[in-house]
Amino acid sequence: MLWKNRDVNDENQEVRYFAGPKYRYVTNVYAADTLSAWAGINEAGFAIMNSNSFNIMVRDEGLADDGNIMSLALGTCATVNEFAVLLDSLNVIGRETPANYGVFDSTGTTSIFEASNLFYNRYDCADDTIGLIIRANYSVSGSPNRETGKNRYERAMQLAVPARHENRIDSRFIIRTLTRDIGRTFLDPYPLPFEDTYDTLPPGYLPVESTLCRRTTRSAEVMVGVRPGEPVGRTMMWVLLGSPEVSLPVPVWVQGGTLPEALDGPAHAPICDEAIRLRDYVRCDPDHPVADNTYRLADLLDRIAPAEEHLFGMVDSAEAGWPLTGPTPEQATALTSQACTIVLNAYLQFWEYLRREPYSPIPDTAPTIGPTVSRDTVPVGLPASVRAGTARVFDAAGRQVATFGVQSGQRMVTWQPTNLTSGNYFIVFPEGSASRPVRFTLVR
Repeated sequence: MLWKNRDVNDENQEVRYFAGPKYRYVTNVYAADTLSAWAGINEAGFAIMNSNSFNIMVRDEGLADDGNIMSLALGTCATVNEFAVLLDSLNVIGRETPANYGVFDSTGTTSIFEASNLFYNRYDCADDTIGLIIRANYSVSGSPNRETGKNRYERAMQLAVPARHENRIDSRFIIRTLTRDIGRTFLDPYPLPFEDTYDTLPPGYLPVESTLCRRTTRSAEVMVGVRPGEPVGRTMMWVLLGSPEVSLPVPVWVQGGTLPEALDGPAHAPICDEAIRLRDYVRCDPDHPVADNTYRLADLLDRIAPAEEHLFGMVDSAEAGWPLTGPTPEQATALTSQACTIVLNAYLQFWEYLRREPYSPIPDTAPTIGPTVSRDTVPVGLPASVRAGTARVFDAAGRQVATFGVQSGQRMVTWQPTNLTSGNYFIVFPEGSASRPVRFTLVR
């Protein structure tokens, strides 16, 4: 298995299929990205992810970009040794960004390559005494002066090593314990909520500037390989779009061949958009923008936990019934689509729960973000400056798809869309209303 928490500035994340020179693959990408791969698996059973490394650089130049390297690897490599040959060739022209590359293949070989601009050092998991390798944003073979993220490395080891000794490391553990962790080596706040104060933050708030799941964590991926000698068709990846502390995992398989719009939309992925709103609900105090309200977070996680357990159980049941070669394209596509529906419905149900129970026992003075996911009817809060006229509805591609009337002074209108499919839509109020468009997600 490989695990990656992806920390970047761009919060708009998607999952996409590509056809490489030799192999098809599925990978996490930026919403508009068609050239790079950031964590993925291919049909040969090869998987890759990386973390930038800031202490192994030998010069400030190089031609090969890390996202392009991983895209090329997924499209052409079947084994870890073939990836090593690829890195050998890139030692000549240089790599633009030094990085730690985690890879595995269908033989069970699993390695970390600490790659500077001009050379690399390889570490095989089979040679490690505890049977796992963890890296943050530095390389153990690099300088001791820029060990960026060492606190995150130490926290991950603190959580993972006991689990490894007790044989508890599986997809559930990685997703629930590692990807979402907001603790520290000196402060374990679990079980949430954190019923104390940290530094000068309000009661129940914790900073997420340097935690495993932190301010800039935009997605998480857990890639699961096959046992040595087994067919590669069962190789799969769990993807959490949005901050993993509030996100639900979606399973994808390369042999599916296509992905639902919930993961790969025409502009953004609806699942990622909704996870961003849930993150904003948890990270809600404008005076403390990089701190979580752990009361809100604990309540949210409790509410979506049944859906998550259903997702894991659904995949366990499906895999038990598949042949050793794995799912057919139709089975893989159907299961991913079903998982996306479960995830979006879970997010919708959470907002509906808040709507039903506005006076929550959670001690909280921060404003609640209104629900933006709707199923059959859309409750539209109108701006105080709304002018009488026709509100127009546009889809994510910018096409007008519907209209409805509004009146001056009206504060709320309930609109029932017809003939619209699931997806992201935008409401533009009549000219002169002095209001920005309102975005909402429709779930059918």
